[in-house]
Amino acid sequence: MIYGIGVDIVNIRRMRRVIDRWGTRFINRIFTAQEINHCFQGPKSVSSLALRFAAKEAFSKAIGLGMKNGIRWRDIEIVQNPNGRPGLNVTGEALSFCHRQGIGRWHVTLSDESHYGVAVVVLEKSAT
Repeated sequence: MIYGIGVDIVNIRRMRRVIDRWGTRFINRIFTAQEINHCFQGPKSVSSLALRFAAKEAFSKAIGLGMKNGIRWRDIEIVQNPNGRPGLNVTGEALSFCHRQGIGRWHVTLSDESHYGVAVVVLEKSAT
């Protein structure tokens, strides 16, 4: 059963301005080391970071809390599965919240075009 759905759109040019202004201070606050390493391996690092930011926002909308109640940005990690499909690694208070709510599966999709990126997250409750 679906627990929640979240969607977020991000302006990639705006993300570039944020990174230009705040640099590693912003990047290290929002992203895990694995996300940072993955994003800076390719030619579209800012786009990759922007999509991951949108996915974290979409997750926070799907759980219905936003980024509060102890949930931190780095509790939500966007990973690449071996087949290239994005996935979520949820830890910390975000994972604890999911366990309390019976959320056992999560799905994410990312897409970008020109100056915009979008992420959708679907959370599923475990079958009871």
